[in-house]
Amino acid sequence: MEQGGLGRVYSDNDVIFREGETGEVLYVIQSGKVRITKKIPSGELTIAILQGGDIFGEMAIFDRLPRSATAMALGDARILTVDKKKLFQTISKDPTLVLKIVETMSKRIRRLDEELTQLKKNKLDILHICIDIDEICEFVMEEARNIIHAENGSLMLLGDEEKSLFIKSAFGTEWDPKVRFILGEGIAGDVLRTGRAELVNNVSLDSRYISGKAQIKSLLCVPLKWKGDIFGVINMSNTSEKLFTLDELKILHSIAIYASIAIENAKTCSNLKNITNEVLMHVSMLDVQ
Repeated sequence: MEQGGLGRVYSDNDVIFREGETGEVLYVIQSGKVRITKKIPSGELTIAILQGGDIFGEMAIFDRLPRSATAMALGDARILTVDKKKLFQTISKDPTLVLKIVETMSKRIRRLDEELTQLKKNKLDILHICIDIDEICEFVMEEARNIIHAENGSLMLLGDEEKSLFIKSAFGTEWDPKVRFILGEGIAGDVLRTGRAELVNNVSLDSRYISGKAQIKSLLCVPLKWKGDIFGVINMSNTSEKLFTLDELKILHSIAIYASIAIENAKTCSNLKNITNEVLMHVSMLDVQ
């Protein structure tokens, strides 16, 4: 930072003040721009970009509360600092400065109110268009069951730590919602590891098979993947002598492609809802201190 004849010159990304600091002065931007940010659980949210002529940090003059946001130079900026004593001296000479401060605060509150209204509307729109991941998994298994005649079926997704497979939707005697598979364990775990679809019409001859409640004799297993990342599998199995065909494997693979897209979109929507909620929780700040 350099001290100039009028205000102080800040270089790009120089911090003018930080959130949580004590503040007893206000600032006037003589030239350049200032970015105002606020901490949220997911990182840092930019709440305003101010430019020449704008006043910020003015609430510290009146309430003496800690700064509610961080101010940083956006490119080179010249900032004039005005403390309370200097402010009142200036006001006594030029009362119109009070109107300028009130105007600044009014515009900021009005803008924040408009943004909050829009955020709430967007949140409602998201809630209407987003489908829950569990609902998608149920729908996928219903469609798979209608097309491929199998006695058991399950859709399994990787857990948050990406070390185990958990059943999200299933039908038949094989379903146990508490069962999980370690990555690489069993035929499903191996399909998850390799990304290759499998047709096994005699599981007793496959060393990878791990027996469950039902005495499975044949099965299909296809991966769920998006942009190279494998995040789950779809299983179809029979306890009878009925064998699966290559055509059924191809059909299930096609179902898995569309299911992968739908599940990934649902994840994106879920993340977007979480971010929207996060912003709404922290948007109650009505001033930039």
